[in-house]
Amino acid sequence: MFVSTALCCAIAVLAANSATVVAAAARAGLEVPAPVAVPVLRVLEIACPDRYADLTLAQLLPTGVHGRQQRFVPNAEQLHNARRIVDVVARRGMPPYAAVVALATALQESTLRNLTVAVDYDSLGLFQQRPSAGWGTPEQLIDPVYATEAFLAALEHKVPNYSSVPLWEAAQATQVSAFPVEYAKWQEQAAHLTLALLAE
Repeated sequence: MFVSTALCCAIAVLAANSATVVAAAARAGLEVPAPVAVPVLRVLEIACPDRYADLTLAQLLPTGVHGRQQRFVPNAEQLHNARRIVDVVARRGMPPYAAVVALATALQESTLRNLTVAVDYDSLGLFQQRPSAGWGTPEQLIDPVYATEAFLAALEHKVPNYSSVPLWEAAQATQVSAFPVEYAKWQEQAAHLTLALLAE
């Protein structure tokens, strides 16, 4: 069962009695000098709304749908791999749309199958990432969690505004495919998968 982790916000408040803070630090095993007379800051954590709750399909397609769409019914293995991608996105605290981009990319590259035997030169894994292009070792790239982490890190680095550009452009800037617009045909399926997996 997928459980999204609620993000927390930090709020700083003045502690009227600095001895309270000193005592808390001591309990945490920190060495603290003698209490000071001036007020100090204490950090409290409060729960913030879960960005994965109450999502709509429209929110997962922020730039609209480009071109004709393609769909298929994923089998158990493909659903398992899709779930792992969404799990990594949530663990990294990224917007839900990052899962849509990642799923659409994996749908195009491998139809959500973990390619453990190299295809198209040395491409491997869910995203057909190539060891020779610096994505990682063959052993790393056939680990769906590692492959997803690598894809998302590259997405954030290369396309920091990925939520505001067409999905195929974000995927292409990350992957550098010979067929860049092909990612677009999986937008709707990726969005529906994301919505279903986050609702589990």
